[in-house]
Amino acid sequence: MSPFSNKKFKLVTFLGIRPDIIRTRRLIGMLDQGQKKFGYEHVYVHSGQHFDYQLDGVFRKQLGVRRPDLDLRIGKILKRTRKTSHVHQSALLFTKTAEMLEKLRPHAVLYLGDTNTVTSALIVAKYGVPVIHIEGGGRSYDWRMPEEKNRILADHLSDIIYCYLERYKNILLSEGVPSCRAVVVGNIIVDALNDFMPVAKQRSILKNLHLEAKQYALCTIHREENIENRDILAAKLQGLRDLAKAMPVVLPVMPRVQARVRQFRLEKLLAGGRMICTKPLGFLDFLKLESAARVIVTDSGTVQEEALILGVPCLVTRRSTERPETIAAGATILADDDLCANAHRASQMDTGWNRDALNPTGGSPSERIYQDLIEKMRFGFFAQSRTLEMLRTNPFARQAYGLELP
Repeated sequence: MSPFSNKKFKLVTFLGIRPDIIRTRRLIGMLDQGQKKFGYEHVYVHSGQHFDYQLDGVFRKQLGVRRPDLDLRIGKILKRTRKTSHVHQSALLFTKTAEMLEKLRPHAVLYLGDTNTVTSALIVAKYGVPVIHIEGGGRSYDWRMPEEKNRILADHLSDIIYCYLERYKNILLSEGVPSCRAVVVGNIIVDALNDFMPVAKQRSILKNLHLEAKQYALCTIHREENIENRDILAAKLQGLRDLAKAMPVVLPVMPRVQARVRQFRLEKLLAGGRMICTKPLGFLDFLKLESAARVIVTDSGTVQEEALILGVPCLVTRRSTERPETIAAGATILADDDLCANAHRASQMDTGWNRDALNPTGGSPSERIYQDLIEKMRFGFFAQSRTLEMLRTNPFARQAYGLELP
C-alpha cells in the first residue's frame, strides 16, 4: 500500500535547459492530455537553469511548449547575486527543490539528461520520492566532465531509467542496476526532429546570413572543458578561424562563452573574415542551419545526435563522448586537437550511414515512455519503490509530507 494511496497520483516533470524543452515537448503534451483519462496530475516545473530569454523563452515560444507550472528562477537569482559557479548553483537548486517538494508533494519526479538540474534528484530521493530518469546509461568514462557525475548520480537514485539503446541498459546492468529498473525506449530527439523539421525547412536563416546550403560549417561550443581555460578556448577559436578560410563558419555564441571571450580578451578571434557570430538562435533556425551545413563542429551531445539523424558529418571537439553510437554509425569523428584539419576530414565522410541508428526499433520513443509510465502509475509500481523507505526512516520527510506511517 502506497502512503499516497488516498490521493491522486501527482507526477512532476522537472526540467532546466533548452535541450530538455526540445526533447520533451511531445512527452509533456502526452502527459498533460492523459490527466483526465487516467486520473493523475501532471505538474511541469522548470529550475530556471537557463534564464536568458534567448535560451529559454524563444524556444518555448517557437516550440509551442506551455509555460511551466512552477519556475524556480535559479539562474536569475544567481545572476543577481553574482554567484554563478556550479557550487552556488547546486546549493540554491537543492534548497529550491526542497521547497518545491514540500509545496507540491509529488509521488514521483521525472528528469531528463545530465545537467545540473538532475542533481536535485539527490534531494528528491532524500525526501523519499521516487525518481525517473530519461537518457540513462550513457557514459563517457571521463570524470573531468560535470555531466558524467550528474548522469551517474541520477541513474543510481532512480526507480525507473529510460535508456535510449540496449547498450545503455547493459552499462547499467554492469553497474549493478536491476534489469526491472531499466527500460529501452529509443532516443526522444527523434520525435523532436520529426515534429519540427518540416517547419524548420521554411525558415529563411540561410538567406538572412547570406549562406548557401552545404557550403558552410556550423559550430557550437559551450562545455566547461573547452571554455574555462584561456589556452584551450583560444585554440578552439583559432581552429574555427582557420576553417573559415575554406568556408564560412557560423557560431552562435552562448552567454557564458561570450563572457569568457571578453574575460580572456579573445574578441579578435571572432571578428572579421568569414566568421559569422550570432546570438543564441531559436531551435527552428538552428535546425535549418544544421540540416543544410556541410559539416558540424560541436561539443554538444544533443547536436551530435541531431547531426546523425540529419545526415550531416560531425566533428565532436572533445576527448570523450557519452554517445559512441554516433561514431560507430560512421557519422562522427571524435578529436580534441587540430580542429581545422579534423573538420575538413569530417566534411569528406560518406553520409550513407543508418539515420535510424538512434531509434532502431522505429516508432515514437516519447509514446513508449508515456505508455510505460501510465502502466506503472495505474498498477502500483511506485508503491513498491525502495525510495519510499525514506518516509519511514526520515522524520523530516514524514513531517514535510504530513504522513503517518507504520
